[in-house]
Amino acid sequence: MNDQAILSTRWQKLARRTAWKVNAGWLMEMLTPWLVGAGALGFAGIVWLRSRGIAVEMVQVWPWVAGALVVLISAAVILAKKHFMGTDAALVRLEAQLHLHNALTVARLGRASWPEIPESVMDGLSWRWSRVGGPFAACAVCLLAAFYLPITPDAAAVIPDAEPQAWQKMDEWLEKLQEEKIITPEAEADQQAKLDALRNQPQEKWFSHESLNASDTLKEQLQREIANMGRNLSNAERSLNALQNYGDKLSEQAKEQMLKEFAEAMEQMKSGSLPLDPSLLNELSQIDPKNLKSMSKEQLDQLRESLKNKGGTCDKMGEGFGQGKGFLGDGEGEDDAASQKFRDGMATGPEGEGPGNGGITRGPGTAPLTLSDEENNFGTGKNEGVKSEDFSKAQLGTTLGIQDGKHEVDKTVTSPTAAGAVKSQGQGGEQVWRESLTPEEKAVLKRVFK
Repeated sequence: MNDQAILSTRWQKLARRTAWKVNAGWLMEMLTPWLVGAGALGFAGIVWLRSRGIAVEMVQVWPWVAGALVVLISAAVILAKKHFMGTDAALVRLEAQLHLHNALTVARLGRASWPEIPESVMDGLSWRWSRVGGPFAACAVCLLAAFYLPITPDAAAVIPDAEPQAWQKMDEWLEKLQEEKIITPEAEADQQAKLDALRNQPQEKWFSHESLNASDTLKEQLQREIANMGRNLSNAERSLNALQNYGDKLSEQAKEQMLKEFAEAMEQMKSGSLPLDPSLLNELSQIDPKNLKSMSKEQLDQLRESLKNKGGTCDKMGEGFGQGKGFLGDGEGEDDAASQKFRDGMATGPEGEGPGNGGITRGPGTAPLTLSDEENNFGTGKNEGVKSEDFSKAQLGTTLGIQDGKHEVDKTVTSPTAAGAVKSQGQGGEQVWRESLTPEEKAVLKRVFK
């Protein structure tokens, strides 16, 4: 290899180095805004994920960073390609910077020999590392800050730790009802499924308007059904108590009323939305309220105590949706007066007229509704006028007075008259008009009109 070949190779290498520097500069120029934007977007994305309580590890992010960098560099190459410099253009720049007067271009064309290479070859290009490395540093700082910046997760504030109060209350009710064996397991599971349908929605929607409204509605429905259960248990216990302890003092009508209330309570406890526990319902079904003597007093007392306890539990839960009438003689209901009457023997006696008291001793019938023979004259048939002499406070539309009267009608009889020629000379203005022409005016009229 001769000296010219060596010089050609070295000059070509220097030209490629210059071209690379120019092309890399254009690539960085195109990549800079994309790189800064990607860093900011990555920072926002990582911070948002961390704020939502999602654990983000650096190892998980680096593959995404590398992939995004490849995509950005590829896009920057496509945009900067039209500005790239070739080897020939780089030789021209070298001979311009070294003042070689087109010696490299002529040598490349084979028209002259390659010149000697100076000790220091300066192409006039130098890197501004602050501008080149700034975007990369900004991107790296954004990513590192996204990982290490202290952040209090918004999820802890947005997603509550506690559930809505209505859910907690319904859980307590269902657990209590199941614990005391008041309702069937199927009924408890059905109510729990309705509650779970609300609980399974995203946590950030638990306290939304729609969720709270649905929760309150479900709670009211369950509370109303529990109140109905408590009322039925109370009615059943009251009926059994009255028939057991005061059966011999009740009239036939009162007994029929007690039997009817017991049957209605049993029917509702069987077919209600919250059916009674099968064991207690089966025990009640075996009772013949018409013949309670077939059961021992201990058995009836135990059954009534169970009804009383379960009914009291339901009454506490269903507070606000109408309570039962209480338990006969428990000191807390409206039937205590009736219980005292039973003890005093006032439930018996001859039936007479008069209203009942609304309880099991309501009496033989309703209050008598009769018409009195005495007439009450309230003066409703007399009309009196109201007259005010003070018109200072009169308003528009105020009637000042009313007077009776008749229209004045002209009753003069007139006969029909025939139309035709004027038979009179006229009167008043007509007569003046007829005689108002002067002799000169009459002469003019005679000349004009024949």
